[in-house]
Amino acid sequence: MIRLFFKTIWNNRRRNILVFIELFMISLVMVNLTVYLINMYTIFKIKNCYDTHNVVLIQIRMKSDEDEKISEQAFQNLKKVLSSNSFVTSVSICNNSIPYNYNTWRTEFKHDSDRIGMDPRLADIDYAKVMKIKLLKGRWFDETDLAKEVLPMTISRDVDETDFHGEGLGKRLKMDDKTYEVIGVTDRFKRSEIETPDSFGFLMKEKIDAKKYYGADILIRTEDNKSGVLLAIAESQVYSTLNPGNWTIDSLNSLENMRNQQNGESYQRNYITVIIALFIMINIFLGTIGILWYNSNLRIHEIGIRRALGSTGNGIKKLLIAENMVLAGLSLLIVIIIMMQIPVIATGSKPEPGVVIWSIWTSVAVMVILVVLSTWIPASLASKIRPAIALKTE
Repeated sequence: MIRLFFKTIWNNRRRNILVFIELFMISLVMVNLTVYLINMYTIFKIKNCYDTHNVVLIQIRMKSDEDEKISEQAFQNLKKVLSSNSFVTSVSICNNSIPYNYNTWRTEFKHDSDRIGMDPRLADIDYAKVMKIKLLKGRWFDETDLAKEVLPMTISRDVDETDFHGEGLGKRLKMDDKTYEVIGVTDRFKRSEIETPDSFGFLMKEKIDAKKYYGADILIRTEDNKSGVLLAIAESQVYSTLNPGNWTIDSLNSLENMRNQQNGESYQRNYITVIIALFIMINIFLGTIGILWYNSNLRIHEIGIRRALGSTGNGIKKLLIAENMVLAGLSLLIVIIIMMQIPVIATGSKPEPGVVIWSIWTSVAVMVILVVLSTWIPASLASKIRPAIALKTE
């Protein structure tokens, strides 16, 4: 029976090859779109490590040179001035640790013979309080870490899981000539809601070092709904504390405003992509239904012969579905093998863990439904034709 089944497929190989090529192209587009859409949704659902509500950002940049000791003391004084406001709960001075900001850099950390690429984000002891960071494992920086020979750092959960198999605490990493010890693990750091977050590590800032980094990023958490009050007085407090001839405010904004702006731009770009993807998916569905429906209708003469020889309507429907399922399954299998080897085809970068597997299962389920729908209806109509009438159709 099985031998006869495959012999029938082989005897109709010219038509089946064309159907196979069509199904292969359909499967290739469908799997790639499924990976893209599921990866986008997965990224959207990733939990962020920080909370931006009621946080104000002041970015200060250096205009002209200033003595290092003078600038260090001036920024320490500015931190005290900002903290003295009754509605301010905490203040942090950091570098490269601002959400919704693309001024970032990536470097390589060494662990034994392994090389781990991460975004180093410089944060002080108060950063976790300002950004409401909750550690998944370990702890945040505190005063006991000051002046240690081995500097403390935290890593994101993807680094902990991928590079250390969940055992990152206590591991030592080297960057340039400095050695760091992992003391905590945090959630990931997203720069927008629908952008893949990079692997990163928080490195503790012992000093403000505004001169070294040509400026500083100041994050201030206020009481609920008091961000506007701080924005109104922040400029005067900065310039009354720092030397306006040496320092200038490059940006003054709330993180929620930055979040809304960043997400608005990202959503606008991706809305168009999603609409195009859904349009293509609809065409995939129609294309699959069309080609399998047409293929079934071409076999009316064969169906008439089978009915004349005693085949039942249900038997013919099952046979046609099985044949189309084999062709669709083979085409989908080849596409899956390609995707398992080169998953970046769909997303342009490595998709999130588990996305490819979920996409494959989704594509298989969709293909099965399409094959059944595309074959069952025309096969049902064709199987009801009387053998004498079907035999006249050539």
